[in-house]
Amino acid sequence: MKLDLKKVSKVFLFLLILGFLALFFAYSNGYYERMQGEKVNLTNQMIEQFEKDIQAGLDVSLESYLQEEKDYSSKTSKTSLNISEKLENTVDSVIKFIFKKIGEMVE
Repeated sequence: MKLDLKKVSKVFLFLLILGFLALFFAYSNGYYERMQGEKVNLTNQMIEQFEKDIQAGLDVSLESYLQEEKDYSSKTSKTSLNISEKLENTVDSVIKFIFKKIGEMVE
């Protein structure tokens, strides 16, 4: 079975465009801002609870108001992250090399 370079490049380009569109729509719909807003809301709730506890004369400690972030990572997600970082570094170096060569040709 022979690997057709045109088909592979079309699939790669399609996946690249699909990934870009997914990130674009997530950003345009305010996903990140909403998540940050939820964190601020939670912080404000904890401040209000702290103030109520002080007014009530309860013993307050920092640990009762801090919430630990859960680590949902697994071996698969860590491996995927490592692959993603290596791919990012490779693409970055390739793009820098291409633009360096273009710059040399322009001069």
